[in-house]
Amino acid sequence: MKEIIHKYQKEYENSNGCFWERAPAKYVSLFIKNYKLDFSKITILDLGAGEGKNSVFLANHVANVIAVDISEIALARFSLQPNYNSCKSRITIVKDDIRNISFHNNQFDVIVAYGILHCLNSKEEVLAIIDKIEKWLKKGGYFICATFTNTIPVPEIQSYLEENAFLSEGELEKYLTKFTIIESENSILTETHPTSKIEHQHSIVRVIAKKNG
Repeated sequence: MKEIIHKYQKEYENSNGCFWERAPAKYVSLFIKNYKLDFSKITILDLGAGEGKNSVFLANHVANVIAVDISEIALARFSLQPNYNSCKSRITIVKDDIRNISFHNNQFDVIVAYGILHCLNSKEEVLAIIDKIEKWLKKGGYFICATFTNTIPVPEIQSYLEENAFLSEGELEKYLTKFTIIESENSILTETHPTSKIEHQHSIVRVIAKKNG
């Protein structure tokens, strides 16, 4: 089995400071804004937490967060996120491959998989992780996801990504048969990374789904 670490690891190694911007992801912010939950009673699993922008943001809203990533460099950058020191006691950092890690069924209120599924090696791996996520979530729990689709090919500057792991547009939504989708969009993401400074595009699907109970 290939290690996920090779996908963005060189980018982390070659970046000065954070590779990703430090603002929380679009649908993580949307979740906090639109769903007025008592976050002090919520446990969140952040799969592919990277440099911690989503984990720290959620912990700053008094949620307890388990943050999982395989890159030691990325996880060491949690301290660079805004207000990290005020919430770090609510974050448990775990260095592991998301394909290997195990949790109890019905353990989490919210699971975030933002930008990690397209770092796997095949569509089969992606769907297997989604099956695990469904089991780990409590009934009525929320799944917040963003992953690249195959509408736009992998940019040449990111040839380390496996297009075999990109879902077709609409495929994620159709697969979530045990969820009710409450927010979703398919769009084109234009971005520039500090290591290359080359503007490029991805087709992306973003979803907030609630596990049926």
